[in-house]
Amino acid sequence: MHKVTKVTLGLGLVLLIVSIIVTSVGLDSFMENMDEDFVEGGTEKWTGKTPATFEGELNPTSMYPVFVQEYRSVDVELLDSDENSRFVPCEEDYSCGSFYEPGYTYVGDVYVSHSDIWKIRFSGDVTGDSNVMIREMSMDVPGILSFSFGCLGVCFSLGILVLGLIFVFTLKENRNDPSNGVVLVSENTPKSAATDTKDWWK
Repeated sequence: MHKVTKVTLGLGLVLLIVSIIVTSVGLDSFMENMDEDFVEGGTEKWTGKTPATFEGELNPTSMYPVFVQEYRSVDVELLDSDENSRFVPCEEDYSCGSFYEPGYTYVGDVYVSHSDIWKIRFSGDVTGDSNVMIREMSMDVPGILSFSFGCLGVCFSLGILVLGLIFVFTLKENRNDPSNGVVLVSENTPKSAATDTKDWWK
């Protein structure tokens, strides 16, 4: 096997193993963090009573579950929202019942596309003076990055392995001694009588 082929296949194999380990560690970290957040429902960020408006910093690396007092109804609106930054009712993504907080009902999540000072308005409560709460679930950014770079590494290492396989069939190691095709002629070597035809009759 050609030396270049060996190096290419070895590099691809080592990179593949390392990338699989990094991907696995990142995925485990992310899933563990998500499981803990779903069990605990994240951390409390704000509580108030309707009608009310929350104003504070929200980040794209977090999701914000919204809760309202049990047996109460309230309209939730993220001001200056767009298709990437908005309140998503639990009925829309079929997530109602995903979280449980004593005395509260989970009604949906707030997502934002960039870090900024945002306002969330609570209105439309017929009864009034209902308890509302916003919690924060932070995403495991290091775990996500580890998983992402691991996946990229797997793809890159597979490309190197494919290149190595191509080299297997295209690069052939030269095992012949280059001196085998060379004939050395010495000045003292006697000429063959068969080839010396000059004045052979004399």
